[in-house]
Amino acid sequence: MDFTSARKSSTWASSGTMFLTGDPGGPPLAISWPEAERLDDLARRFGVDTGLLGERAAAASLGRLGRQSCGGKSRLLRARDAWVALSIARDEDLELLPAMVGVEALDVSSAWPRLIEVIERHPADEIDERAELLGASFSIVGRATGPFTATGRARPGARPPRSSLVADLTGLWAGPLCTHLLQLTGATVIKIEDKSRLDGARRGTGRFYDVLNWGKLSVLLDFRTTLGRSQLLELLAAADVIVTSSRARAFDQLGIMVEDVLATSSDKVWTAITAYGWSSNRVGYGDDVAAGSGLVAWHPVDRQPRFAADAIADPLCGLEAAALTLDCLAQGGRWFVDASLAGAVAASVSPSGSAEPAETAEYQHGCWLFEGEPVEEPRARVAPGPAAPPGADTARVLARLAS
Repeated sequence: MDFTSARKSSTWASSGTMFLTGDPGGPPLAISWPEAERLDDLARRFGVDTGLLGERAAAASLGRLGRQSCGGKSRLLRARDAWVALSIARDEDLELLPAMVGVEALDVSSAWPRLIEVIERHPADEIDERAELLGASFSIVGRATGPFTATGRARPGARPPRSSLVADLTGLWAGPLCTHLLQLTGATVIKIEDKSRLDGARRGTGRFYDVLNWGKLSVLLDFRTTLGRSQLLELLAAADVIVTSSRARAFDQLGIMVEDVLATSSDKVWTAITAYGWSSNRVGYGDDVAAGSGLVAWHPVDRQPRFAADAIADPLCGLEAAALTLDCLAQGGRWFVDASLAGAVAASVSPSGSAEPAETAEYQHGCWLFEGEPVEEPRARVAPGPAAPPGADTARVLARLAS
């Protein structure tokens, strides 16, 4: 193996992602990952390392589960002509199954056996078309892609603010990670939530939520009211950077246009983090998007796919989005960053090597080794304190905005 390949394997093994890849009880799997070295460099820009890719799994004590995702919400299934990934993360997802594949179930556990049987009889494209129309989190392995671009124009002579103000309208993992990384560079982050729809991660592992959200100011608004929307627009106008994780239609419904918001300042960046791109209405989660974009481990024995790490599209996108946002901010001018999970994954997968069989670790001297190096378990940082409760800073932030 040449030096470059060795660096790639080393990063995969040392970041915790390899430990999370493979069958339960079986050896961890190593995949071809050409962008590993560059991701190391990106992480160092923020004073962290690629251990953040497995951080959620460490905080929640998750492990590798083969064709079931580490978090248990997604499965890799065989359709008639291709492998597919499906996530059932919400009650609403369960309710979509009758229209998508004709499966009715009272709960998720009873749905999966029936789904395995039914999906195997249908062409993948047929299911994919229905899933997109219904808003189901479904992908065909290796078929998906999405944008990861910055559109705008630099302003000559612009000087980036010493401490930028970031309006954080994100939830779950990729978006909060992006704003957390910006915070590590000295930015002040205001986490803005709608009273009727709090960040779903608040219901997850508290330790992980605190890592991503500690130190952020928390503002709670009612987007359904004229006053709430007016306050939101004022916050967006004041921010140097806006990071969102809702699709475009959510802002259309609020009457908020990207162009109008960017026009409120000569230097402003709007970073939109979505599953498949700002112009797409497809939905997806980190596991099914990663598999759809080709980041899976093909088992060397049965040549069937296994999930690669834990929802890896999320931290990949969060890291890449933070770096691109910083680059835009440094140039000055108005920028729109279209940061899709699918685009972040597709850029990190080797087209020629994505279907190569994975390599296995060996168990020696009480630990897993790959090419003589330990396969590290995922690790999580510990936040200095708890994240702010919803709305803890609303009055203070709005008062400062009005002064």
